[in-house]
Amino acid sequence: MKKRTSRNLKYKTKELMDFFSVNRQRWEEFYPSERRAFQIIALKDRSLGDILDVGCACGGLGAALEEIFTFKSYTGIDINDNVIEWARKHRKLSVPAKFIADDVLNYNLEKKYHLVVSLSCADWNVETKRIIKYCWARVKPGGHFVISLRLTTGKSICDIGKSFQYINFSGKKQHPEIANYVVFNFKDALGVFRALSPRPELIGAYGYYGRPSVSAVTAYKELVFAVFYIKKQAKGFRKTKGIRCEFDLPLAIFK
Repeated sequence: MKKRTSRNLKYKTKELMDFFSVNRQRWEEFYPSERRAFQIIALKDRSLGDILDVGCACGGLGAALEEIFTFKSYTGIDINDNVIEWARKHRKLSVPAKFIADDVLNYNLEKKYHLVVSLSCADWNVETKRIIKYCWARVKPGGHFVISLRLTTGKSICDIGKSFQYINFSGKKQHPEIANYVVFNFKDALGVFRALSPRPELIGAYGYYGRPSVSAVTAYKELVFAVFYIKKQAKGFRKTKGIRCEFDLPLAIFK
């Protein structure tokens, strides 16, 4: 069977390196929704095991997590060559760390991880659902998948011609490169997660309303910015008909 080629956008701008080499490196620099997900996962023993960070930029998440938790290893992969080059030279962690410059959908990553993370990655490119499936396949039994998504009660948008963001951290609506600004109807997002194989044991999320980025062009004036944490069934887990859900989201999103 012929391998399907990824359509993901390969961002080349050095602005990503300039921004992420100095931002989102401290625990306090991550959003409350992101911090909540990791706190819930590590509630029992505060250990996150082996971590795969899909869309890792300069590896700032690894440094931030080291402030609060323990984990065994950190592997970061990003489609932008500049951020990975910076991470290989400058990102120092106390655990074994590896940084890969590639499109995750084209990279043969056989190892599985206790925690797979995709923050501002799957919803910033064009192969969102394929990235979600890939990440889920890399989660060990009993492990977790953490992903950030933009939610709405309206129609889902995964069309870079209709919803996109200029890669410009100054907020100006101009730049030679743009990112896909993916927005999910909440029920559509839930359907994607429920259809994962093997079926999740738990789907949880925490999020809140906010305005789209000032450098984004989209039909929506307000979105729910949410982070989902999804647990894979452990080996020997007795399968049930239902999936346990725990949502701390604005009530309006459930319409």
